Amino acid sequence: MRRIAILAEGSFDWQNAKTAVGVLRYSQDTVVAIIDSTRAGQDAAAALGDPNGPGRGVPIVAEFAATLPYQPDTLLIGIAPIGGRLPDAWRREVLAALQAGMEVVSGLHEFLADDQKLAAAAHEHHGRIWDVRRPPEALAMRIREGTPHRPGSHVVSFCGSDCNVGKMTACVELDRAAQRRDISSVFAATGQTGIMVSGSGIPVDRFISDFISGGVEAMVLDFAKRYDWVFVEGQGSLGHPAYSAVTLGLLHGAAPDYLILCHEAGRTHIHGYDIAIPPLSVVREINETAVAWLKPAPVVAVALNTARLDVDAAQAAIEAAAQETGLPVTDPVRFGADMLLDALLARA
Repeated sequence: MRRIAILAEGSFDWQNAKTAVGVLRYSQDTVVAIIDSTRAGQDAAAALGDPNGPGRGVPIVAEFAATLPYQPDTLLIGIAPIGGRLPDAWRREVLAALQAGMEVVSGLHEFLADDQKLAAAAHEHHGRIWDVRRPPEALAMRIREGTPHRPGSHVVSFCGSDCNVGKMTACVELDRAAQRRDISSVFAATGQTGIMVSGSGIPVDRFISDFISGGVEAMVLDFAKRYDWVFVEGQGSLGHPAYSAVTLGLLHGAAPDYLILCHEAGRTHIHGYDIAIPPLSVVREINETAVAWLKPAPVVAVALNTARLDVDAAQAAIEAAAQETGLPVTDPVRFGADMLLDALLARA
C-alpha cells in the first residue's frame, strides 16, 4: 500500500486532472496530499466542487516539501498534458521526491527513467521510477492473431463519443457491480490511470500502431482464461481527429461480444476541437459498424456522465438518451451500474 502525494500543479480540476481524480476515487492506496499551489489550503473534494466526493479530507499543498509531514512514500503525476512531456516547472518536484528516496509514478509519454539526471537521483537515493506508459516488452511488437476467446467468457468494450467522458469510470463501476453479485469479472485497464488503479494492464496509446490490436488481444485472451466477464477500458473515440487510430486498434484487439457507449451529457463538440459530436444514435452505429468489420458486437446500454448536472437535469438527460437510442441508460457513478450489468446479462 502506497502513501501517495499527487502532483497536479495548476490543474487540479475534473477536466485536466482525471488521473488524480481516478486515483482518488478508485485506488486502494492512500492519497495523503495534492500539490497545486493555485489551490493550496483547500480540501481536495471541496476544490473539485463536491465536498463529500473523491478527495474528502485530503489537503492541497503548494509544493512537494509541504507534503512531507503527511509521510508520503510515492509522488504520482496526476495530470496528462497534451503531448505527454514533463513540464520544466515540475522537474524540481520530481527530483526532490527521488532525492527523498521515494517512488515516482508517471503516466507521461516521456519516460522519466530515460532522463539521466532523474535516473541517477533514483539510483543514488534508492528511489524508484515507474513509467506506467512503457509497453511491456513481451507485447510491444505482437501482431493480432485472431485467436477466439475461451468459450463461456464474455468481453465488453467501452466506446465513447469523445475523450474524457467517463469510459474508465463506467468500466470500473461495472466491474465492481459484477463482483458485488459474485460474478467472475475483471477490469482490463488500457490507460495510465486505469493501470495505476488496478496495478495491471497495457498502455495502448504508447504502442506502435501496428501492434495495438495484438497487445490488446493478448491481454484480453489472458483475462478471458481466468474470468467470465472481461470489461475492457476504452480510449478516445472513433470520431476523434487525433486519437481515432488508438480507438480502432483497441476495439479490434479486444474483439468484444458487447459494447457499452459512454457520453457526457451536454457535450456537443470534441474537446479542444471545432468538431461536432454526432447524435448518440449515430455514434452507436459508427462503433457497431467498425467492430463488425471483424466480429459483430452490439451496443447494449449507455453510460451517461451527468456530473455537471443537478439531479433533475441528470434524470431528464438520461430519459432523453434512452428515448433516442432505445437502450438502457444510466449514470453509473450517480445511480449505480446495475442497469448496465442487467442489460449485459440479459444478452448473454
